[in-house]
Amino acid sequence: MKAYTRLMSVLLVACLGIVLVTGAYLTFFYSPADNPIYDGPYEPLRGVEMSAAYASELKLTFETPGGLLVRALHQWSGLAFLLVAVFRLILIRRFLPALPVLALLGLGALNVVVGLVTTGAVPARETFEEVPTIWWYSVHLLLALTTAGALMVAWRQQSRPD
Repeated sequence: MKAYTRLMSVLLVACLGIVLVTGAYLTFFYSPADNPIYDGPYEPLRGVEMSAAYASELKLTFETPGGLLVRALHQWSGLAFLLVAVFRLILIRRFLPALPVLALLGLGALNVVVGLVTTGAVPARETFEEVPTIWWYSVHLLLALTTAGALMVAWRQQSRPD
């Protein structure tokens, strides 16, 4: 049982590292601005007016070497982080002390939503569109680091012998 718990911990750290590295890489290609008319290599969308966030995602996907791979790694590593965290909670069988950790997993889910709104995958209302992009990046990164840090601290406290 202890080996599985240690394996889950290593997976959590690996997923966090992948998310941070790929997220840093993706920020170089993401550029929200006005609503451009798409003129990239993807034929079905040529000439369509779209948000700049979505246009930059298409450019990253189709024009940047390895862009689709990096986006997929970022998304799936973030989801794997949350799933491994839940499985680790099930393995250690300490649910009452883990309730704050479950609340932090809710913060992680909020982080995913902020990431989706930031990239334009989920359309935001007009009130969100007025918020500068740097604030969205800051909130996204802050939520991710807070969730990861709090999970690690909580599990270190739980793994101490009673």
